[in-house]
Amino acid sequence: MTSFTAEMNAMLDCLGTANDGFVVAALYKFVSLDDIDGLRQILQQLCDKNQILGTILLAEEGINGTIAAPRDGMTRFLNWLEADGRFDELSLKFSFSPDQPFLRMKVRPKREIVTMGCPEVNPAKRTGTYVDPKDWNGLIADPDVLLVDTRNSYETAIGMFAGAVDPMTTNFREFPEWAHSLANQPADRRPKKIAMYCTGGIRCEKASALMQDIGFDEVYHLKGGILKYLEDVPAANSQWQGECFVFDGRVAVDHDLQPGSYDMCHACRMPLSADDLAHPDFENGISCPHCKPDLDPDRAARFAERQKQMRLAAERGEAHLGIDPRRKKTSPSAPQSD
Repeated sequence: MTSFTAEMNAMLDCLGTANDGFVVAALYKFVSLDDIDGLRQILQQLCDKNQILGTILLAEEGINGTIAAPRDGMTRFLNWLEADGRFDELSLKFSFSPDQPFLRMKVRPKREIVTMGCPEVNPAKRTGTYVDPKDWNGLIADPDVLLVDTRNSYETAIGMFAGAVDPMTTNFREFPEWAHSLANQPADRRPKKIAMYCTGGIRCEKASALMQDIGFDEVYHLKGGILKYLEDVPAANSQWQGECFVFDGRVAVDHDLQPGSYDMCHACRMPLSADDLAHPDFENGISCPHCKPDLDPDRAARFAERQKQMRLAAERGEAHLGIDPRRKKTSPSAPQSD
């Protein structure tokens, strides 16, 4: 089995990245964990010691997180995880950022490591069939397969697999309602096979367990998610269209796993293209074309005051909690994955 650090080094060598940037690791595993508070303290100290920023969620059902660190700091973190037998076969996806994409480090206990609101669903005991990225194109070419994007609408807005169905959810807690409506279709309209995907693999893995629980027999999900697909599948052979939304200050990554072309609205968190930034409804930190028509005046006033305080802090050479002074884009770090 390839070690965690060997996997990281192979990816970085393939990208040809410099050593003075930051390795970004998206990780998760559904595994029974006890002593959550003790593990939280150990991981927080480990991250603080190694200049690691980001978020790690811990629950009885497992671990989920995205973190960024200098290469040597990430190496020490991965070595610790690998030495702990509970994290064998941890799902890991790596990318690179020239700047630190997070503001702080948080290790947080949660009821679920990805919140779907269905505590009876247990992916550690039952889940769909993993599909390696190299086999994904063949699966989704099958006309009997319904390809489902389990992400939210602000993510699907900037990139999807060709031919995928978008449930149009605003958060993952809405997905079960969509899934049940699909299950209630007449037998002749129900899909024979379902293939699901998400950013890093965790949401589609949990969603695949739900789909099995409500009666679908052939359910597949992309192992490692979009990020692993982009890492393993050459662009010339890819069925991916657009960029992939990520939950950090990069906003999105391209097919080479490099920071993409999108910014983010500080008000509604929608990814913004160059055209969006040039739109009359865009006001830095206040509104964008997606939210301006429905923006409450009181909220707009609060956003304007917040933006003013950011500007004043920047003029004084001080950091402001609402913005990362290391970023050149107009928005602060992205919201956390649900």
